[in-house]
Amino acid sequence: MIDFKEIEKKWQKRWEEAKIFEADPDDREKFFITAAFPYLNGVLHAGHLRTFTIPEVVARFQRMKNKNVLWTFGYHVTGTPILGLAELIKNKDEKTIWAYTNLHGIPEEDLLQLTTPEKIVEYFSKKATEAFKRMGFSLDWRRNFKTDDEVFNKFIEWQFHKLKEKGLIVKGSHPVRYCPRCDNPVEDHDILVGENATLVEYILIKFRTEDGYIMPMATLRPETVFGVTNVWINPSATYVKAKVYLEIEKEDGVELIDNGIWIMSKECAEKLKHQNRRIEILEEFKGELLINKKVINPVTGKEVPILPAKFVKTNIGTGCVMSVPAHAPYDYIALRDLGLVDEIDLIPLIDVPGYGEYPAKEIVEKMGIKSQEDVDKLEEATKKIYKDEFHKGVLNENCLDYKGIPVREIKDKLTKDLIDKGLAEVMYEFSEEKVICRCGTPCIVKMVKGQWFIKYSDKKWKELAHKCVDKMKFIPEHLRQVFHEKIDWMKDKACVRRRGLGTKFPFEEGWVIESLSDSTIYPAYYTIAKYINEYKIKPEQLTLELFDYVFLGKGDIEKISKDTGIPKDIIEGMRKEFVYYYPVDWRCSAKDLIPNHLTFYIFNHVAIFPEEYWPRGIVVNGYVTIEGQKLSKSKGPLVPIIEVAENYGADVGRFYITTCAELPQDADIKFKELENTKKVLERLYLFAKDIAERKDEEGSEYNYIDRWLLSRLYRSVKLYDEYMENFELRKAGILLYQLLDDLKWYRRRGGNNINVLREFLEVIIKLMAPFTPHLCEEMWEMLGKEGFVSLSKLPEVKEEFIDDSIEKGEEYLKSVIDDIKEIINVTKVQPKRIYLYTADEWKYDVLKIIKENEGKTIKELMPIIMKNSEFRKYGKEIPKLVNQLLKVNADIINEVEILKNAKEFIKREFNVDEVIINGEDKGNKKRVAIPCKPAIYLE
Repeated sequence: MIDFKEIEKKWQKRWEEAKIFEADPDDREKFFITAAFPYLNGVLHAGHLRTFTIPEVVARFQRMKNKNVLWTFGYHVTGTPILGLAELIKNKDEKTIWAYTNLHGIPEEDLLQLTTPEKIVEYFSKKATEAFKRMGFSLDWRRNFKTDDEVFNKFIEWQFHKLKEKGLIVKGSHPVRYCPRCDNPVEDHDILVGENATLVEYILIKFRTEDGYIMPMATLRPETVFGVTNVWINPSATYVKAKVYLEIEKEDGVELIDNGIWIMSKECAEKLKHQNRRIEILEEFKGELLINKKVINPVTGKEVPILPAKFVKTNIGTGCVMSVPAHAPYDYIALRDLGLVDEIDLIPLIDVPGYGEYPAKEIVEKMGIKSQEDVDKLEEATKKIYKDEFHKGVLNENCLDYKGIPVREIKDKLTKDLIDKGLAEVMYEFSEEKVICRCGTPCIVKMVKGQWFIKYSDKKWKELAHKCVDKMKFIPEHLRQVFHEKIDWMKDKACVRRRGLGTKFPFEEGWVIESLSDSTIYPAYYTIAKYINEYKIKPEQLTLELFDYVFLGKGDIEKISKDTGIPKDIIEGMRKEFVYYYPVDWRCSAKDLIPNHLTFYIFNHVAIFPEEYWPRGIVVNGYVTIEGQKLSKSKGPLVPIIEVAENYGADVGRFYITTCAELPQDADIKFKELENTKKVLERLYLFAKDIAERKDEEGSEYNYIDRWLLSRLYRSVKLYDEYMENFELRKAGILLYQLLDDLKWYRRRGGNNINVLREFLEVIIKLMAPFTPHLCEEMWEMLGKEGFVSLSKLPEVKEEFIDDSIEKGEEYLKSVIDDIKEIINVTKVQPKRIYLYTADEWKYDVLKIIKENEGKTIKELMPIIMKNSEFRKYGKEIPKLVNQLLKVNADIINEVEILKNAKEFIKREFNVDEVIINGEDKGNKKRVAIPCKPAIYLE
């Protein structure tokens, strides 16, 4: 039994004592890799393990390529989640106590002590450090910090001063996600349900009732107003008649402007109260009272009826919906359910290639949608039509002055025109129905007055961000387009809040910088954190001028040194460190941070730093599930990192989590597979022990099978480098598994040359070291090697050993062995003799012609082959042969020599008296042999 934990402890202690992962500038090429730091409102779990182990493995790989690697971590603690957690623990909330004791593995007596944010930060930062150390992360711990450290707050103040100088921090009114209970804007980190919800802009088109009231129709597609045939109301829902006033912000207060009397759903009236409107409810009533009345379309002047529809949701928009049955499947089917399709003339608006005059009617009939109850089919039909219309549709003559404009270009222009004419207003909604704050309160969209924003809508800033994305590397590559889209979409974002942990906002008292705004350029802080930590530099010494000099090269160092009291050589060291390590080569994260943190990371870097310090690359990995179940911090499953280290060992966890799925895919952790990984590593260790014990043994000359193993080994070294450079860790892992299978085959083939085995072991230890460093250090020491394998250079490719023909020959032999096995299994015969027949010479001549005409079809090959009169006598056989050769992808190899060399091996494998190659033609078998597929006869 191998004690993985003891081996881990031993090497972690030695690494720490030797300080081998502490990075300082020198004359080597630098490599700076970072991961989005963890938020400390719980223990680090399997999701973190994947996201963080990917850069950890790559950092170790690059260090073994003799690069000067900077790889470190800080801890994110700002914002409200930690505040909320402290309150829940203080109030002994049952769900919280259960989740943190059962899922996070925290003893209840410890948990109940964590009643303040400070205690939570201290506790979970220790837990995070323990987890990283237990997993053998090669981090420079001198640079560690927490985002509530006063010294780090000074860095954030500097960042905000830089943004404000450029006009990118502004004050005004803006719609935000808001928690009424916390009385704060909420960001992704503050949300329990609906964290991916964005704000959606609905256009309210002001239809008028016969008695002059406004009935606003909420739509995301204002161009469809030209095709309205009726409007829908939910007859069983509650609607209101309300006096509406617009609130206009003035310097001396708020001016109220009469906006008429509106009819809308009760929920809508409640929402509008938070969006620059004052609402006075005059009357409440059921929607059925509106049915069969008429309203006037303000754009076309057409009078249309109000009809009932169950599908109308009153909690979305205004509860009053325009019906456009020519283009909306829901509208068409609702009219059909009411038996009104023939009475109401459909109005086509959009010409779309592939559709007729009435796309909705067409798709409803094609998909066989029977009624409004077929919700899934209706959703699918709606998405399909809207997508096709958006990308390929053009407005027709029914759209009046807008005829000929593509659908994708119409929204902004038409919205502006309708608002300018007083026919429409804007309302904001969430893109998801449920958005709930971590405190448990449903969030609202609120127009916050006097709020501070980061002006991500700035066009020039967006241009710089696009330029950065064009220059960067992305893994996977398709993310480049995703980031371009996110940058285009980005709107101004609230950057401060009234409560929570964080940096005090430097431009107005009472505000704290929120948690997604203080975590954008902190990799720059890593470069200088060791100086701040080691020299105990105080917050007041970290002036704006000091940061200007360190990060931007501006200012007079003599004056800065005098004003701050920081020695000149330390300031120069900080500047040198930043210039040496910046920019970040790779930023690693899970995909949930694409729409927020990673996009802000690009924006803030291009705003503050010169172009040569802009980010170089972003790597994004998929999520983690456990036995098919989604991870949940509050409901489970979770699997803390410490649990992985305890139950399986750090190296097992590292190797498994980085190789069980391709980077962009989600990884599903299966405990049985973790156990299998452990067995593989145990076998490797025992093999190393065996080789180490054969110390004085002399090796012999290389034979055929020795050369085969060395060829496989150095071909793998070549591929390994390519995979690791591109973060294709699963491919690298499969390669390592294949090498271990090759070793098994080598020994099965009788290979036992100690020189070859030692060389193989040394190489595979180095290739495995980034994944399983503890085990590899142990095996390295076992072999009597000097120094740490973690600091050794990766093996070089020995091209002279790579031999295609030997490898193809061995693959051929494996396929012959498999074919013999299959025949034995089918016939249930235990043979005494095995006869093997290779193909006739003319079949190889046909193969040569196929190889010379690589890529050609059978039809193209036949005339070329039949030019040769020798082949005409085999006329009927040739088409079949060509088909077979293409199917098996046959190669030209010396089959007879390979089989002769392997005769003894085949005899041993099948326990037979004799293996005969091309002997007496038993059972007329030779005629069926083709190149690379010998005929087999068992006697």
